[in-house]
This record gives sequence, structure tokens and C-alpha cells, in this order.
Amino acid sequence: MAIAPWQPSRAARLIVEVLKEVDKAYVLGSEGPPEAHLRTWDCSELVQHGLAWAGVTQVTNDEGLITPVSKFDGAWFQWERSRKIALDAGIKTPGALLFAKTNPDRPHGIGHVAISLGNGYIVEARGKQYGVVIGRVRPSFTLATKVPELYCPAI
Repeated sequence: MAIAPWQPSRAARLIVEVLKEVDKAYVLGSEGPPEAHLRTWDCSELVQHGLAWAGVTQVTNDEGLITPVSKFDGAWFQWERSRKIALDAGIKTPGALLFAKTNPDRPHGIGHVAISLGNGYIVEARGKQYGVVIGRVRPSFTLATKVPELYCPAI
């Protein structure tokens, strides 16, 4: 009987792909790559494109509502459309999404999203002054979700 080769999870692929974007510029509302001439990101576009690069085509939330990754944009929308988990679990889960309540004018006050590296660090399109960076989880991150489709073998 042949043993199937080990396949990394889509979460691992997500992290590998978004780490390639470190040091690229931040522009609020940027649609980011895949267009080769665009080399800027905002926080939710980095998440959206990272999921697509990892092979995720849809995201399922707590109620079973399915959202195509092509529509999975905007930090507050990403919060609504993915599975809620405890913040501590999100910080320890590679590929989990961490959210900051930085914008009272947005639904749930959510104004920012980052990707957990699972070790107390995140990768994020942080802002115009920073661009895409790796950093420690900051106290402003108070919510977490996970995309269930990340935690199955990649194809």
C-alpha cells in the first residue's frame, strides 16, 4: 500500500505567500496584485489574496454562510463571514485572522485585520507609514476568527 505524500495545510501556504509581500507599500483601498503593475496592499486585500494564493475558494462562517473568496474583502466583512474563535486561540493558530476595533464608523468598530503566525506575531498591511510588516500582536487586536477551509490538506 502506497503512502500518500505529506501535504502542508492551506494555512501554511497562506503564511508562505503573504510573507513574500513583506516590505511592499500600504495604500488604503488598494486592490493589490494579482495585477503585476500593482505592488501595494491594504489589510483586507492582503488577507483576501493570500487566501486565494493558498487555494481557498470560499469561506464558511459560524452560521454556515458561504462567501466566495473573490467577495471576501473589508476587515469588518471578513469578521462577519468567518468563524469566531477566542483571541488567545487566534494568537496561537497560524493563519487565524486577528481584528482590531480601530474604526467606530465601521460595523462592529472593526477597522483592521492581520494574519496570525501562531507564535505571538502577525503579518499585516499595517498602514502607510509601515507597509506590509511582521510584528508582535498589539493590544488593539481583540477579536479572532479562523477560515475553516485553511485547515485541511492543500491540493
